[in-house]
Amino acid sequence: MLKLFGIFAVFLLLFLFNSIPSSYSDQGEELFKRKCGACHGTAGEAPAFSPVKYASNQWKRFFDRDKHARKKDISNEISNSDILIIRGYLMAHAADSDLPIAAGLR
Repeated sequence: MLKLFGIFAVFLLLFLFNSIPSSYSDQGEELFKRKCGACHGTAGEAPAFSPVKYASNQWKRFFDRDKHARKKDISNEISNSDILIIRGYLMAHAADSDLPIAAGLR
């Protein structure tokens, strides 16, 4: 039952992410720069990769397969809710999205 609730919560958050104003997307960009940039960037700045590096289905596959778990456990550094926000930001601004964007650019 708890697992079913968790799955429902993930879908609800993804739905809400797509229907919330751009300030939520701005939060995704800020989290992406700060949290992902801590390891993937230089001196804690924007990561060396950006949302447009991959198509949305590639970002989806990355998160669905939990690719980070293979190399580094980030669960102590990034909360599940932050991961959902970052995922939404990356997919919303992927190469094949309506609003492709490079990290830190508008």
